[in-house]
Amino acid sequence: MVQELRKKLRALRRPVHDKSKLDIRGVKMLFVTGITGHTGKWFLKRLVEENYKGKIRCLVRENSNTDLIDKSGLNIEKVYGDLSNKSSIENLMSGVETVVHISTILFSNNVIDAAIKNNVKWAILVHTTGRFSKYKSASEEYINIEDGLIEKRDKIGITVLRPTMIYGSSGDRNMYKLVDYLYRHKFFPMFGQGENLMQPVYAKDLGDAYYDVLMNKDKTFNKDYNLSGKAPIKYIDLVRCVSKTLNRKNTLVKIPLWLSVLSAKIYNVIDKKAIISVEQVLRMQEDKDFSYEEATKDFGYSPISFEEGIKGEVEEYLNSRQRGK
Repeated sequence: MVQELRKKLRALRRPVHDKSKLDIRGVKMLFVTGITGHTGKWFLKRLVEENYKGKIRCLVRENSNTDLIDKSGLNIEKVYGDLSNKSSIENLMSGVETVVHISTILFSNNVIDAAIKNNVKWAILVHTTGRFSKYKSASEEYINIEDGLIEKRDKIGITVLRPTMIYGSSGDRNMYKLVDYLYRHKFFPMFGQGENLMQPVYAKDLGDAYYDVLMNKDKTFNKDYNLSGKAPIKYIDLVRCVSKTLNRKNTLVKIPLWLSVLSAKIYNVIDKKAIISVEQVLRMQEDKDFSYEEATKDFGYSPISFEEGIKGEVEEYLNSRQRGK
């Protein structure tokens, strides 16, 4: 009697997606790109935590650090290839049933075409909310790629995940630069008033999301989701938050938008390798907040706040500086 009760209690404690987990383990092969990248590493860690039993084939570059894969204990087959070479991917995708494409959106067409050739049933693509920018140069290519892929949903199930700006470690391309700048400089130039909204997403939250999307196929198949951080934050407050977390007393210098644009124009004339363009200055004024309500409803997406997430990135940065001394 006691044993029966224990069994029932264990059953009640199982995650909601447990049934899906059993289903997905029957997949012939899971094909993953970008697993050694910033968010891919968190996806791998989640697979390890959940003791995923299915077969996984990971496409990696020759020079990639695959230590985490090698030590994962999972049933992983490493294959080397180039996402720009469609015929190469086609050969590597033989026997695959589901694709998780974490690498760049720029190769999504090649991945999907190769998947269709191999009768893959489902592809999960990690794209970007950049497609919603009102500035054509920032969004046009993303829109063209994505809209073209969605037209192929009659041949393969396609789930599109669109993260906002990703942060969480030295692996990100944006926030880590801000952390470094605020640490090394007293004054911080702010183009405009800094009132525009942002909603950066923590890398670990995305890694978990990839796994949860995979495990809830009955709800996530052929759907689109925006994946953002817990709540929108004004850019000026985001900068102040990073400064406070660093324990710095930075002074924010607001530069009127007209002067910012003029300065960027002059800068670009003087320096052909200028790191900021006029359009980038204008895009900094654009709100980048997105609802993740559908993701929460379908697979329990629950991201952390920026205030909480930035702590780990700042700690990594400070530790790296300490080691460099």
